[in-house]
Parts: sequence; structure tokens; C-alpha cells
Amino acid sequence: MFLKFNRNNKLPKILFKFEQKSVDSKGYSFTLRRANVEDIDILVHIEEAVYAGTAPWLLRDFLSELSRPNVRLYLVMERKGQVIGFAGVAYQRDQRDMHITNIAIVPVWQNKGLGTLMINELLDFSRQLGVDTMSLEARASNRSAIMLYSRLGFEQSGIKKSYYIGDHEDAISMVNNLDSKTRNN
Repeated sequence: MFLKFNRNNKLPKILFKFEQKSVDSKGYSFTLRRANVEDIDILVHIEEAVYAGTAPWLLRDFLSELSRPNVRLYLVMERKGQVIGFAGVAYQRDQRDMHITNIAIVPVWQNKGLGTLMINELLDFSRQLGVDTMSLEARASNRSAIMLYSRLGFEQSGIKKSYYIGDHEDAISMVNNLDSKTRNN
């Protein structure tokens, strides 16, 4: 829709608004909306639950990200008013890329298609924006995440040695080339 009028394929300077929506997955209804500062405590708690009590991102990290709505989009997924997951992207206009910065789902809701749903939502948003790629890093040991990203069209683009703070684990860089899909709209 947006790109049909964007004849010279220039990207907008800032992200456009994400409209809250209801989504269904495997018989459950959820709300997807843009995260706000009031969500930060729960985002940290979700990370603590996912990462065995140690959240990789702290309150200040989320505050920094959510304070830049023109170039960051963080979605939260709610079930009956309770946040059960989130995903975030950074708009890298100069690289024509949308970079996945963080994604986490409460453990009891994992493996129910919610990560796929949120990533697909971010992919759709990115295509509407007109970026060429969506990129990310995943822990080399996180085979399930790498398989999920592969199923969603991401391909390995490199390895970043000792990328993660603390354990110095390598990261697998992945990219989904959206440009041909985007320009055919």
C-alpha cells in the first residue's frame, strides 16, 4: 500500500505508527501493541524467566530503546491484559535494514507459534516501510531459534566470534532479504 506511492523508493525518516491489533494462534486470542515505558518491568521479568533468572537486558537498556520511538519498534503480546512476550527492532535507515534486537516469550507460552506470529508481524511492518532486509544475531547454541528464523526466510550471513557479553559465545548473523518481495507489491 505505502510503497505504491513511493516511486523513488526513499525510506521514511521515522517509523510510522503501529496500530494495535487482535491476533489468533492455535485457538487463543492475543493483542499485539506497541510497548511503552510502563511495560519495562514486565519485559525484564520475562527475560529473567527465559534466561534462568538473569536478564541480558536491564531496565536502562529497555528505557533507552523505548525512548526512541522514531527508530525503534517494540511490540508486546498480551493475553487477557497480561504481557506474555515481546519483540523489538531497530530501524537502520542508512542500511535499509530492520534489525531484530530482542525477542522473548514467557516459557509457558513458548512453542505455540507466538514468536513466529510476532516475527511475521515485524516482517510485514518492514515490508510496508520499504526496507530491503531484516537482520538479527542468534546464539550459536540456540538451535531452535536458528531453525525458526530459517523457516521464516532468514539465511546465515556470518558468525560474530565471542559476541555475547559474559560467556563470549559466538553469534550467528542472519538476514532475510525483503527487497524483491517488497518491490513486487
